[in-house]
Amino acid sequence: WVPNTVPAHKVKIKNKEGKLISGVVASTPPHFTSGPLGGGDTRIDQMLIDVGATSKEEVINDFKIGIGSPVVPDVEMEYNEVNGVCLGKAFDCRIGCAVVLETMRRLAGKKLNMDVVGTLSSQEEIGERGAKVAVDHVKPAIAIVFEGAPADDTFMPEYKIQTGLHRGPMLRHMDRSMITNPRFIRYAIDTAEELGIPVQEAVRSGGGTNGAMIHVANGGVPTIVLSVPVRYTHSHHCYTAMDDFEKAVQLSMAIVEKLDAETIQGF
Repeated sequence: WVPNTVPAHKVKIKNKEGKLISGVVASTPPHFTSGPLGGGDTRIDQMLIDVGATSKEEVINDFKIGIGSPVVPDVEMEYNEVNGVCLGKAFDCRIGCAVVLETMRRLAGKKLNMDVVGTLSSQEEIGERGAKVAVDHVKPAIAIVFEGAPADDTFMPEYKIQTGLHRGPMLRHMDRSMITNPRFIRYAIDTAEELGIPVQEAVRSGGGTNGAMIHVANGGVPTIVLSVPVRYTHSHHCYTAMDDFEKAVQLSMAIVEKLDAETIQGF
């Protein structure tokens, strides 16, 4: 999470009995801080969650909250029918999971040139641990990684925008964790152009994805990262567009339906 976006937000804590307890990330009122705007930047490890208790015993005995209790932002997802945009939490990478599931649903029953396996993995942000387990289990010959990529269309000039809403999915040529297989990404871009599916191309100096773990596994796996733009990733409220989601599903299906062993070998 971006630290300066966290204070004063509502959260839910799962207690020892599995019940969800409401809390708020504690922030000091400006009346008790120096300066006109309050205390300034605070690190995550300096923040507290207040559940309205007045003692340690109340937290432990009444609320049944203990060390290691999971905490999630208390955010209700909204869909705006006017512009087809969703507002909610964790679209990085819930929207990527949605693309995997919808692609697999639409491919069901189709005759393909290869076996297709869809996986959902956890702990990407702390070292791609879930992806390592998945790739060791599946042992893929080729891989498409689905992501909710940080959108830059609210703070970049038009000529610098690489990931904007309503502009189609984003294909990244590189980031801090991976240089994308050039033949596979060209194949994806050409496929999109043939079908009239808009795509965005990006070169990132930072960030990373599960592709980092997958593309170096099993002696090398041709891998691309197909991303749905998400504004304000790593904060509690994000925007993502349904038309970008739909285009990502269409492109992933088209790629899978075209691929065969000879094409993969050529990558």
